[in-house]
Amino acid sequence: MLLLFTLILSVVLLARFFEERFRVPFALSSIFLAYLANFVFDLQTFGDFFPEIVYLMLPIILIPDVLGVSRSELKNNLVAITYLSLIAVILSIAMAIGITYLVLPEYYFAVGVLLALFAPLMATDVVSVTSIFGHFKLPVKLKLYAEGESLFNDITAMMIFFFVALPLISGHDFAFSQFTLNFGKMLFESVLIGLAVGLMGYYAFKFFSDSVEQFLSLYIMASMAFLVSEHQGVSGIMGVVVTILLFKYLFDKEGHYKKLDASSLYGFLNSESASEVNFRAYRKEAHYLGFFANGVIFVAIASVVDLQLLWKYHLEILLVFVLTTLIRFLMISPLIWWKKHPFRWSGALTLAGMKGGLAVIMVFALPEDFIYREAFMAIVLGVVMLSMFVYTGLLVPFLKYYAAGFALDKADDRHHYSDQEAKEQLKKILQKDSKTQAYNALVFEELVEKEMARSQRHLEPFALLAFETEDVKLIKHKVLPFLRKSDYFGKLGPQRYAILATYSDIDAATIFAHKLKDRLGDLHIAVAEYATGDTLEMLYDKLETAFHSRKPIDIEI
Repeated sequence: MLLLFTLILSVVLLARFFEERFRVPFALSSIFLAYLANFVFDLQTFGDFFPEIVYLMLPIILIPDVLGVSRSELKNNLVAITYLSLIAVILSIAMAIGITYLVLPEYYFAVGVLLALFAPLMATDVVSVTSIFGHFKLPVKLKLYAEGESLFNDITAMMIFFFVALPLISGHDFAFSQFTLNFGKMLFESVLIGLAVGLMGYYAFKFFSDSVEQFLSLYIMASMAFLVSEHQGVSGIMGVVVTILLFKYLFDKEGHYKKLDASSLYGFLNSESASEVNFRAYRKEAHYLGFFANGVIFVAIASVVDLQLLWKYHLEILLVFVLTTLIRFLMISPLIWWKKHPFRWSGALTLAGMKGGLAVIMVFALPEDFIYREAFMAIVLGVVMLSMFVYTGLLVPFLKYYAAGFALDKADDRHHYSDQEAKEQLKKILQKDSKTQAYNALVFEELVEKEMARSQRHLEPFALLAFETEDVKLIKHKVLPFLRKSDYFGKLGPQRYAILATYSDIDAATIFAHKLKDRLGDLHIAVAEYATGDTLEMLYDKLETAFHSRKPIDIEI
C-alpha cells in the first residue's frame, strides 16, 4: 500500500508540474502517467475496488468545488443550470435512443438497454472542467454554466440509470408516474439530508476552536452527508452540495443575526466560528487535498483500461462518441441563443463535456448476466478516455484562439462582436483610462497574476490596496503622485481603484496604507496581503472582506 500511495503522490506531483509549466491539463497528464505506471507496477487493487475508491474520493473532490461556487450566481442562473443538468440530459438520452433506432433498426435494442448505455455518458466531470477553465480569462457565467452542469447532471444521469435502466433490463415494469414520484422523493430526501447534516456540521464546526479540528469537521460533515444519502438510496452528490452550500450560507451570515443573549440558540448562531483568515486557509488545504483525490481517481481509471477490449469495440466507441458530441452541441446551442451569449460559448461548453469516474461506476453496476455488459463497459470506458483526450486537446486551443473574444465577454457579456471586432475592441479597453491613468480591470488582473508567479518563485511579498471614489481630481493630485515606480494602479469597478504594491510585506503595506489615508481623508482603505498558495480569487476575496469592514483601514492577511 505504501508503494501505491507513493505512486499516487508522484502522479499528482508530475501532473501538477506539467500543468503549471506546460499548460497540460491535470486530468490528461494524470491518466497518461497512471497508465504508464500500470505497465511497471501492479495496480489491480484499484481495478478490483474501482467503485468503492471513487465513492471514497467524491466528497473530498466536491468540497473545494462547492466552496468555490457563488450562491448568488447559482441562484441568478438557476434556470440555465436546471436546463443543462436536467432537461438537456433527458432530451439528450431521448435523442440518442431515437437516432440509434433510426440508424440501427436491425438490432432491435430495448429502451432499457439503450438507457443503460447512454445515461452514464451524460455525467460530466467537474474536475476536468475546472482544471482547464481555471487557466483562462473566461466570463464568470460561462464557468458557472460548465461547473454547475457538471455538479448536478450526475444526479439526473444516475437517477435514470439506477431507477429506470437497471429495472428495465432486469425485467421489471416501468411506470412514468412511479419514476416521477421516485425522482421527486430522491431530490426531497437528498436536500433534507443535506440541510440536516449541514446544520449539525455547522454547529460542530463552531464547537471546535482548534483550526485542525475545524478543518477535519468540514470533511466529516461532507462525508456524513454522502454516507447518509447513499445509505438512504438517494443522491450522495446532492447531499454534499446542499450541506456545503448551507454551511457557507450560515458562515457568511455570522454577525448579521439579531443580537440576543449569548446563551440562547440565536446568540450561539451569531457568534464567530472562525476568522476569515482561517477559513481561507481551509479553502487552500481543501484545494490541495482535492488534487490528491483526483490523482487517486485517475489512477483508478487507468487501472481498468484494457486496450485489447477497447480495440475490439473501437468502431462502436467512435460512433457513440461522435453521436453524443453532436447531441451535446445541439442541446447547448438553444440555451446560448436564448441567453444571447456569443456563439463561441456553444463550442466551449460542448468541449467541456468530459466524462469521468461516475460514468465508469454506473456501467460497473450492470448485472453480471447482462448480455451487453462487456460491450457497454468497453464503450463507456472508451468514450470516457476519448472525451478526456479529444475534448481537452480541442478545448485548450479553442480557448486560446478565442481568447480575445472571451476576454471581452468577461469585461462585458452584454455586447457581441465578431472575432475581428473583438480584437479591435480589446485593444481599446486594455489601454489605460485617459482620466485616471488606471489600468483596465483585465490588465490589472494580469499584472496581479504575474506578481503572484514572481512572488512564488522569489518569495517576494506584495499587497493590494483599494478604495472607492468618484473624484477624478483626487486621484490625479493625491494618488498618482504618491505611487512608487514599482507600483501599478488599476480600476476594478466603476468607482473602485486598486494599487498593486510590489515588494511590500504586511508591515510595509500598513505604513503605505496609513500614508495613503492621510491623502485620501475619509475614504475607507482595504488592504489584502498575498500569502503563498493564494489564488487570484482568494486574494480578491480578501480585498472584498476588507471593504465590508467599518475600520478606516482594514488589513486582511
